[in-house]
Amino acid sequence: MFLQLTDLAKGLLSGGVSAGDTNGLTNSKGGDHYYTRGNITERGPCPGLNALANQGYLPRNGKNITLPQVEEALRTALHMDKALATAITKPLRSLVRKDGTFDLVLMRQHNVIEHDASFTRFDFREGDNYNFQPTLFRKMLNDANGGPVTVSSLARTYVRRNKESRDAGAPALPWNLWFVNLLQSVSLMNTAKMGGELSKEMMTTFYEQERFPDEILENGEIRTLMGLMGYAMSLLFCIVLRI
Repeated sequence: MFLQLTDLAKGLLSGGVSAGDTNGLTNSKGGDHYYTRGNITERGPCPGLNALANQGYLPRNGKNITLPQVEEALRTALHMDKALATAITKPLRSLVRKDGTFDLVLMRQHNVIEHDASFTRFDFREGDNYNFQPTLFRKMLNDANGGPVTVSSLARTYVRRNKESRDAGAPALPWNLWFVNLLQSVSLMNTAKMGGELSKEMMTTFYEQERFPDEILENGEIRTLMGLMGYAMSLLFCIVLRI
């Protein structure tokens, strides 16, 4: 079911696979929603929006996207309610051009939505704040001590990455981005709807391939803003108590 790492490497080196190659992957949505890895030069630092483009819920080239398209993709593909889809889409307004569109690559702008202390990306001062870093990803998995990723393990990752970032000389996150970081840390947990546990396989599919597994796409349970806030509060509780 999962692409081999060699195939992933080839895709990265070539800038993606051809539009006609579906890699044999389909999902319950059918139609045009097969997975094809997009050109990484046309992607931003958000694996979720990248995945929606890779699976055809957003324009596959990652360009000329409208906010209504993003909101519709979140509701259709990921079963988010109106409040959650709107809340996630709203911060993108600052990237929208006069014609009402934006490109995924615009999300690379530092301290707009992208920020330091990411779980899987380097800080801005390190010269590459938007590409996925396998070493950081493996450390995040290691924080789960061999088990599934949970809110408690994400708290360990959060504390570790913030310390690493500050030790390297990065400034503290502005208040608004601190809150964004907190929500982003548990966003996949809320989207997956897997009882508060994320398997290594699901994490690998999402972060390394930038693809939403069928287990997420086929789970029609509605994802809510209150659910996301609940996970964020649980994360903050674990951070404060160092659980």
